[in-house]
Formats: sequence, structure tokens, C-alpha cells
Amino acid sequence: MIQIVYDVKAYRRLLADTVREGDTVVEIGPHTGGSTRAYVGKAKLAVAVDKAEQAERTFGRLAKAHANLVFLREDARGFEAIKKVMKHTKSCDVLAVDLGGGRYADTVFKVWATWSGVFKPRDSVIRSRALAEFLQRAKISDTTLLAEFPDAGWLATWGRATPYKLRRQLDEFKYWIDITKPLD
Repeated sequence: MIQIVYDVKAYRRLLADTVREGDTVVEIGPHTGGSTRAYVGKAKLAVAVDKAEQAERTFGRLAKAHANLVFLREDARGFEAIKKVMKHTKSCDVLAVDLGGGRYADTVFKVWATWSGVFKPRDSVIRSRALAEFLQRAKISDTTLLAEFPDAGWLATWGRATPYKLRRQLDEFKYWIDITKPLD
């Protein structure tokens, strides 16, 4: 199941309700751990990835209280982050993506699609205003699309099953720029 929400309180509740006892969770963009605290007690393993220094400080303290919590200070848009998470787990039950709920749906979708292709989650919880608004406005008019899918929470039919194809898609990341920094 793929669930999309914008409100941060609703995201935290949804994530806490989605994580089951003994699940492995990969959380991208946990910020200061508000969402992590809501489920970490149920998880077998929680791997949190965030590039912010503030998150690193917060998770240093949080990880001391939870032996099942691993924090990696990495940019989730890069393949290096995926490789580092793979040292801890090769799959996950829940993939949580919160990149600030911003208006850039393409970044959120690319990050989710790439990570779900690698870790093949049963469930995904995504916080993105842009994706939520897009889905609210969309009407699917193609009757050839399946109404139900054989996979649980990732796009198996999208061709992300082989490492070669995945790596080629990940190479796309090198063309991304940080729009918050001035161009040289």
C-alpha cells in the first residue's frame, strides 16, 4: 500500500499505525525524530536517513535510547546513501519519505521510486503536498491499466527488478541540482 499525506501530524499518525510489531523501517527525512518516536518501539530495525546536522544531533541522543535505531547523515538523492543503508538491511517492510512536504513532486517521487525499487517495501508512507494535490486533481482515463497490482507497495511492474536497470536510473541523480543554492 502506498499512502500519501501532507499534514505532518497526520503523517506521524499514519506512519505509527502502518508500522507493525517487528517491522524493518527505512525512514527518509526524519528531521528531528517526531515521526520516528511514534513507531521505533514497535520496529525490529529503523534506519533513518537525513542530511541535516540538526537531525544528526537529535538522532545521536535518540539512538542511545533505542538499540534498534540506526541514523545515517546522508543525502537520500544519492546512491551512496542507498549503499550505506544496504549495509544494515537489504529490504524493508515500511518505507517512509518526508522531504518537507514541499511543492516539488518530482524529487519526492524519484526518491520514493528509487528507494522502493531497492528495498521493496510492503507499505510506503509519503509526505508531499505536491503529490497529494496532483492525485486529488487527477482522473485516470486509461482503462488498460490494472485496477489491482500483484506487488504490495512498490512498482514491480515498472521494471526496477534488475540491478543494472536500477543503476542506470540512479545515474539520473547526478543531474539534479540543489535549488536552494546559487548556481556558480
